Amino acid sequence: MKPILWRVWHVVRWPLAVLVILYVAIVIYSFPHALEKEKTEETIARINAQKLTIENVNGEHLPPPPDPAQVDATIEGVDANANGIRDDVELAIFERYPDSPKIRAAELQYAMALQMELTQVFNSETWKAAVIQGSRGYACISETYPRTNLDEYFRITDARTEEVQQMLLNTSERKDKWNQIDEYATSFGLPNENLCDLDLNGLSN
Repeated sequence: MKPILWRVWHVVRWPLAVLVILYVAIVIYSFPHALEKEKTEETIARINAQKLTIENVNGEHLPPPPDPAQVDATIEGVDANANGIRDDVELAIFERYPDSPKIRAAELQYAMALQMELTQVFNSETWKAAVIQGSRGYACISETYPRTNLDEYFRITDARTEEVQQMLLNTSERKDKWNQIDEYATSFGLPNENLCDLDLNGLSN
């Protein structure tokens, strides 16, 4: 019996070894993909969960002026109050619109979305999630001015979106990162409802 078992083992050991090697290779190959899938799902959930609050608009937790040496030291910048809006941008919006909660709400939402595009995107799925939020913020700004005079409407709303973009993309590093994420561009449907995180009709001015 022993010689028979030996002969069987002698025949099957190499195919068995090949199967084991293939299994290990598949596991090693799949592991990074599984990690990226998990990271992607977590990032998309974080992007979708990030919403502007009335406390943000009312300035209840405004950050202190950031250290000038740290403001532009990184692409992320400083977010001391951890509300997803870069502190220098948040303070600038409050300075420009101290008496208009409505405009502050729309511009803060757009600034939050652009910050996510700059800092959270690393593949097509995260790009899509962030850009959808950016589209919502952009469209929300369009709700801050009446459409009674279309020429004036487009002039004002374009200026408001442009000023947020200029505040966010104020360094060459940030502009480069903004251009780089286009490599992940993919098709998506533009949202046409629930554009603003907060009801602008309930805010003054």
